[in-house]
Order: sequence, then structure tokens, then C-alpha cells
Amino acid sequence: MSTRLPEIGLGDLMKALEQIQPGAQAERERIAKCLGFQAGYFSNSMPDYRPTQGAGHSAQKNRLPTQPLPAPANKPVMPPKPEPAVELPKKILPFKLEILPNSLEAGMAPSLPPEVEQRDSLQLGHPNSPPVARLLLFSERKARGLLGAAVMQPAPGYDLDSKRLVRAFIQSQPVRKLPMLPRYSTRHGCQLLLDFSDALAPWWDDMRNLMRQFQSLLGEAVCPVYEFTRNPQEAVRWTETAGEQVWQAIPGKPVVVATDFGLTRIPLCEPRPGLSVWLEFAQHCRRQQVPLIALTPIERVRCPKELGRLMSLIHWNPATRAADVKRLINRKQRQAQ
Repeated sequence: MSTRLPEIGLGDLMKALEQIQPGAQAERERIAKCLGFQAGYFSNSMPDYRPTQGAGHSAQKNRLPTQPLPAPANKPVMPPKPEPAVELPKKILPFKLEILPNSLEAGMAPSLPPEVEQRDSLQLGHPNSPPVARLLLFSERKARGLLGAAVMQPAPGYDLDSKRLVRAFIQSQPVRKLPMLPRYSTRHGCQLLLDFSDALAPWWDDMRNLMRQFQSLLGEAVCPVYEFTRNPQEAVRWTETAGEQVWQAIPGKPVVVATDFGLTRIPLCEPRPGLSVWLEFAQHCRRQQVPLIALTPIERVRCPKELGRLMSLIHWNPATRAADVKRLINRKQRQAQ
């Protein structure tokens, strides 16, 4: 059988504190500290402190219980009376508009500090922060390799083609000219045809960047730029010396055209060229022995298959790589041979 230890309750503690009558201040503080109270619990300002009950306790104790009054039966409830409407004035109240003098025009404004007065005035339409540069479809890092692979053409090289020479010797074929390995060069340049129709307005800045990238790679002399809106055979360019010039095919010089082949349709826009216009243009370039390369923002799967057989279709996209372009151009060159 376990014995329960004696416990000290809060009431016992309060009774013990009432009986303690320490004399010195240091003794009172020591007792308060041992009991876990603050040092000033037994201060001289509170010698006769006694815990008392709240003032409302006695009032609540002496208050008699009240019962709610019974509600009258079958008495109709009347709605509250509406508030009287506010009468509006029949005429508009007169008012007087006072125009204050402009202190700037009258010369009454105080002068500005010198450091503020010497600053340039802000111009409307010109934000303080510089404009954000447009993201190029062909970044500067890979534009040279990608565009160079698009316009590279085979040219006579300087290295001997030993395989062809040995084959001719074994087959006892006369060799009138030493076979040389071909090399690919961009010295022929290209003709750049840009489609500036209204449907391609979102790509106008991209085409201007494309013109700048081509001319920085090949040079302005070997990369003339032509513009058209409907038929690429009617593309024109303007020069200070010769004025307006119509595009003409040059045998052996590649033609790079940036367009959507009329596949983008917008309301209230001029009629776009059909497939027959582009087929005729591609056939004309083939008859003139002109390599035709098309840069288009339209995916290749959406482009007509007839155009894919007559020209090299390059998707104008940041994900396009130079290796893909080189593989496509080499396949077209082998088919032409």
C-alpha cells in the first residue's frame, strides 16, 4: 500500500504568506525569491494586501434570477416605418469657378537648384531604362556556321583526288586532267530575297537581323538584298547609283529567300501567293542552275512536299543546327549532279 505524499495547495501557500511578518527588506526579498515570486512581492507599499473577490461577484450573488416575459400570443408584427425620402433641390445650386494664376507663366515660381536646372529634360516616349535587345532566331554564336553551311557551293580544290586517279589507272582510262578533290566555299555569295508582306509583320525585325548577319558573313558587295510582297520573281532593290533594280537569276549564285510561302492568313490582308507561284519560281531557278534555299518560320512538316523536292527548306528556329543544314545542302547537291 503506497502512502500519498502531502501536497501544498495554492490556498495553503496564501495562508502561510499572510502569517509571515518579516521585518527587514532583505529578508522579505529572500523569502519571495525562495517561493518563486518577484523581489517586490512583500514591498512596504502593500503591507495589508489580501486577495479579494471581484466586485461583480457579490452583486451577482445577491441578484435574483429573472424569468423572461412571455410573448403575447397571436399579435401581428408590424414592419418598421420607412424613413422619409430626402427632397432634392429643384434647381442646380450655383457655383463659382475660380481660375488660379499660373505661377510658372507669371514668373512667380522659385528658381530651381543649379544641379537640377542643369539636367536634361525628360522626353516623352523615351524611357529612362534602355530597351531590351530582341532575341535573334539565329544567335550570333552559331549564325556564321549555320548561314555559311546554307550558301556553301563546291569549287575546284587544291588537293589531288588519289582514289579517282588510282581507279582510272586500274581501268586503263586516259587521264587528260588530274582529278582534284572539291572544296566548299562561300566566295560566290548569295542573293537574299526577303518577304515583307503584311502577314509577316511579326518577323520583319528578324529579317532585318538576318540581312545584317548575311552581310557581315559574306560582305555587302556579294550579298545584295531584294524585297517583295507577293511574287519573288518581282523582288526589287534600290541603290544610289542604279536606282531600282529588279531581281535576276545569276547562274551558280545561290538564292536565299525568307518567306512563309503564303501559308499565314490574316483578315483584311492582301491576297497571298498560291503554290503555283512558288513552283514556277523554283522551276525558274532550276533552269538557270541557281541553288535555291528557303528560310521559313513554318515547320517543314507543314510546307508543301512539292517545294521540298525543288529547294532546300530550312526551319527558321533557334533550335536549328549547322550540322542539319550542311546535311540537307549536301543531299540536294548530290541530287542535282
